[in-house]
Amino acid sequence: MATLVLDNGAYTAKIGYSQEKVSVIPNCQFRSKTSRMKTFTANQLDEIKDPSGLYYILPFQKGYLVNWDVQRKVWDHLFGKEMFKVDFADTSIIITEPYFNFTTIQESMNEILFEEYQFQSVLRINAGSLSAHHFFHTNPKQLCCLVVDTGFSFTHIVPYCRSRKMKEGIQLRSLAPAHLPVSVLMPENPITYPWEGGKLLAHNPDYDEMVVTRDDFEENGHCVCEDKFDI
Repeated sequence: MATLVLDNGAYTAKIGYSQEKVSVIPNCQFRSKTSRMKTFTANQLDEIKDPSGLYYILPFQKGYLVNWDVQRKVWDHLFGKEMFKVDFADTSIIITEPYFNFTTIQESMNEILFEEYQFQSVLRINAGSLSAHHFFHTNPKQLCCLVVDTGFSFTHIVPYCRSRKMKEGIQLRSLAPAHLPVSVLMPENPITYPWEGGKLLAHNPDYDEMVVTRDDFEENGHCVCEDKFDI
């Protein structure tokens, strides 16, 4: 069974199969300000010669997925023939969600992934957990209190992150046990770092125990997801 890893960010979707490389794609729609009101989805923006006459519509507001109409259209595009050609009958998905996500959003996501798209198994997980998994997989002997700063997708973020990194390290040092070193990591590839963690997780020997299968969901509903996905 193939595993699709989707770090479903508020501004960009980081997506790819666990055996392949990641693609970073706008997680939004763009609409023309002209009378024709033509709509472009995700990386269809690349087809536009002059993007100045567009405004964008995001599925996320204040860090939470609230516009399902837009998110469905983005996912239809990503999962469809133009992009990843997902065979839902033979595909598992790892997808990120915020910490302390609202139950109504989680339930909607479960229903859409299992019932509308009919993925065979799903793992909902926080991007921070994937970052930590990536770090400790590549640093197996490291024992520390870890903060992974994945920053923002802007080129001017580096100076900001350096000062933030120092500040977070000082704050964490005061909270961490004295015997543990403190590590605040600024990855070279901060935007795709959580996705890489998801890719590693897909190859974990215990992966099948972490997911909820479609049969599990059909038999037990949302409660089985809440038991498995401690977000």
